[in-house]
Amino acid sequence: MKTLLTFLTLLVSTSIFATPLRVMTFNTMCDICGDKDHFDKFKTRVDQIVDTVQRSNPDIISFQEFRTKRQLFKINKRLGNQYEVLYSDGLILNYADPALFIRKDRFEVKKHYSFWLGPRSGRFSFGWRFGIPRKLRYAELRDKVSGLDFAFVGSHFDNSTKNKNPSAVMVNQHLSQKVLPIIFAADTNLRPDMEGLVFLKENLFEDTYYKVDTINYLANTPYSIHDACNIEKDTVFPDCRVDHVLLSKGSPFSVKMWSVDVHRYGDRKVFVSDHRAVIVDLEID
Repeated sequence: MKTLLTFLTLLVSTSIFATPLRVMTFNTMCDICGDKDHFDKFKTRVDQIVDTVQRSNPDIISFQEFRTKRQLFKINKRLGNQYEVLYSDGLILNYADPALFIRKDRFEVKKHYSFWLGPRSGRFSFGWRFGIPRKLRYAELRDKVSGLDFAFVGSHFDNSTKNKNPSAVMVNQHLSQKVLPIIFAADTNLRPDMEGLVFLKENLFEDTYYKVDTINYLANTPYSIHDACNIEKDTVFPDCRVDHVLLSKGSPFSVKMWSVDVHRYGDRKVFVSDHRAVIVDLEID
């Protein structure tokens, strides 16, 4: 009886004191991307992006494909300026992809920086094969609710195999030196079976997708599970997944829900982006 009571006490205590944390990764599709037959103009999509964030109300967000800092601050203003916006703000070059949004009232940003993905040891680069310059953004956060210190990391890998696989290796080499637990949320352009993602999961990370039994679809219309795909990657879900939330092995996070937003907008029932927002509910044990 004493053993049973101890077990029940621990179970209730864990449930009461575990701290929820909601993470979003979202490639919003740049303002000059997409075609008018499948997507609305960016001015309209700003409203849709804001709506997507507000409906899920995440604590931390990894955004990809915003093109300017003005766009980042416009989104944050529409969200009530409740997030601290982390992006590359240089003397010559501002780089808004990737960007991290951190809820101000919950987290203290203790440290943040970025580096370029490429063969030049983090300095400006067009990649191992000439392409769009890509970055990693790293932030160390203190959760004022749980007291936990952890790292939140965002990125957007290039689509070229000669760039995205080496990017995975570079990210692994850098982050494996960290002692803090890590949440990595990014558009990696790597499907689950691809070499780079397999390497990351073998060495450093676990995929939150595989930590739940069912997937939650956030929808306002009838949908197919394959609506969760960026069809340029694959038409079959979950094979098409390139937007990932990964956790460092042994981290104090448990996965409670994995959601994908398949909400449609307007009379034409269009998606906000060619990617879908992924939302992962965690608990800090």
